[in-house]
Amino acid sequence: MKFGYMIDFRNPPGSGREFAELYGEMFRQIEFIEAAGFDSVWLTEHHFTDDGYMPAVMPALAAVAARTRRVSIGTYVLLAPFYHPLRLAEDAAVIDVISNGRLRLGIGTAYRAEEFAGFELSRKQRLGRTLETIEIMRRAWTGERFSFAGKHFNFTDVRVLPRPVSRPHPELLWGGMTAKAIERGAELGLSFACNLGAREIAVYQDKLRQLGKDPAAFSIVNNRVVYVADSADQAWAEIEPALMYQAELYGKWLSEAAGGDQDWIVPDAERLRKNSVIGTAAEVRDRLSGIIAQTPMTELIIIMQLPGLAPSRTMRSLERFARDVLPSLR
Repeated sequence: MKFGYMIDFRNPPGSGREFAELYGEMFRQIEFIEAAGFDSVWLTEHHFTDDGYMPAVMPALAAVAARTRRVSIGTYVLLAPFYHPLRLAEDAAVIDVISNGRLRLGIGTAYRAEEFAGFELSRKQRLGRTLETIEIMRRAWTGERFSFAGKHFNFTDVRVLPRPVSRPHPELLWGGMTAKAIERGAELGLSFACNLGAREIAVYQDKLRQLGKDPAAFSIVNNRVVYVADSADQAWAEIEPALMYQAELYGKWLSEAAGGDQDWIVPDAERLRKNSVIGTAAEVRDRLSGIIAQTPMTELIIIMQLPGLAPSRTMRSLERFARDVLPSLR
């Protein structure tokens, strides 16, 4: 069982923090999690938001690669439709070389209309562009010259160097939520960047078996919001504003992406509290032990730095987690 840590570099309006200050604190956390024995660090991506949600994930990954030596570094997830696949293949190869083979790319198709409009792309093209991007990257990372003729991308006799250190290439993970999308990841032969539960993981593993693939050969990376404090009540009091802000924003985005005249998905505070892993070190340890036992996964990403939560509070929780929880879960 491996453990990762995710950061999105978000700075909500009214936080009183400059982005330079926030970024410095985030890199401090990243350096801490490597020293504390975590296995991976993950960045995530969105564009044109009021809180500066990480919009430039590849340069940020390069910075993480240069500041670390051991942890794998990945995207959870990268929004593939917004990249030219050859440029993405080049950037990824360079980051993999800088990190000496530690890069992992979780791939998503994106969904927010504002992002597609901002990049002057049709949302209807998102799956097609993503599938072609995956195929092109795989071919580009061989280091051999190749040509490609697709619906969205066409080029002749190109070569991408340097080759990634990872062989045959950096691990690719598929981010999907519906059964059809999850099965597509298995069909593509990608690992699973999951933010769901055992039922959805079973869909993925069953599809792999149907295709004659061994599920043990693929990563299943899941996540949970985790926070350690003197009590569950204290933990909730400290993270509730940030967690509600995050949930309300995702609810708005997902509602808009669903189309129609439906109201925004309004988060329920009690449900959020129930689904979060919070409390004393002992409570968090016991709860995570149960989740790990009941949910097939190879890696659990800890989400602790919520948008707007003071980095000093996050660091205090992170230090307690690393000292009092992580060793017992190994």
